[in-house]
Amino acid sequence: MKEEGLSQEKILRRINRILGNDMNYSSGKILGSMCTKPLRFTNTIYTHHLDKNLGDPGLWVGTWSLERDAIRMIGKLLHNPEAVGYLVTGGTEANLIAVRTARNHRHYYNTKNEIIVPESAHASFDKAADLMRLKIVKVPLNEEYSVDIEAVKEAISPNTICLVGIAGTTSLGTVDDVKALSDLAIDNDIHLHVDAAFGGFVIPFLKELGHDIRDFDFTFEGVRSITIDPHKMGLGPIPAGGIIFRNSEVIGTSYFDIPYLAGGHIRQATIVGTRSGASVIAMWATMKHLGRKGYREIVKKCMNITNLVARGIDEIDGVRLVRNPVMNVVGFTSDVYNIYKIDKELRRRGWAVGLFPDMIRIVVMPHVEECHVEKFLFDLEKITNKLVPEPTPFHVYART
Repeated sequence: MKEEGLSQEKILRRINRILGNDMNYSSGKILGSMCTKPLRFTNTIYTHHLDKNLGDPGLWVGTWSLERDAIRMIGKLLHNPEAVGYLVTGGTEANLIAVRTARNHRHYYNTKNEIIVPESAHASFDKAADLMRLKIVKVPLNEEYSVDIEAVKEAISPNTICLVGIAGTTSLGTVDDVKALSDLAIDNDIHLHVDAAFGGFVIPFLKELGHDIRDFDFTFEGVRSITIDPHKMGLGPIPAGGIIFRNSEVIGTSYFDIPYLAGGHIRQATIVGTRSGASVIAMWATMKHLGRKGYREIVKKCMNITNLVARGIDEIDGVRLVRNPVMNVVGFTSDVYNIYKIDKELRRRGWAVGLFPDMIRIVVMPHVEECHVEKFLFDLEKITNKLVPEPTPFHVYART
């Protein structure tokens, strides 16, 4: 920082020049992200309320009331109008809160605490285990790439404090058998947390559109908490994650008492202190504006384009789908070509895809249009036509 500041004009020119290196959603070339561009209406509201901090809700009583209403709307979407919770920074914080809540429930002083997660679980559970000194037990997947329930049953021990199910895996968008996990959680009196960071704003609307997809939410008695990210398919601003509990009793001893705030004494169970009021207001407005009909239309469009991607990949020699899409996520691989070389060539042409061991992932978010997919498939076919047959050097994503 220099002694004399720059003019606003110079700063804006510099920002525009530097940010010219960023990708943008409107290009249609971001195919590997689970985030998207918020509505213009959402952005306008967000920028008008940047000063509001829900870490001190006594100063922002109206904003706090909007968060309570937003949680009620999300709770109703997840079949529990009585749910409680918070809008937080994202899925990672939400999953950390859930695991901490499970740990605090009965086993706070047990140094051998374990959590059981599928191999498909998000890296945030590894972070939770690391931060809280928990043992993380990863169980294999079945032929559908969802968690193997028998393996979960065998892994449960007296030290197990939390079972985790995924509703919309990061890799393939698959949904675990939450009903079976719920039965196990009830039988063993264990906290069941469902990570629906991606699927939470997809699955309910797929079901309303008539798709045959598993239930995952508070419909099942054993589910005590759910992660759902409004800044993914909820079209909210970044950051806007969500942690939803069945009721306040589940939170139990996980509240922090903060007496010194200007707005007065409060109790909250979040990890971070300062929380964006702007994200809350913008997300509340987005849900009110779109309604269930608006979200159904968005999900329907994404699924139509997802099916276009899947059909197109099926028609290209040398590549194949890992499995039929469950939601707007497509994974493909190759038994002929090196998948890492395909990824490299796609990136050289400007495509930002998701690369997993042995697989490339496409996420069809609302910013992706049919014309973008047609260009992608054209480039993919050109790449495979030029590559020399060479199998991928190792195969670690294969189901077990």
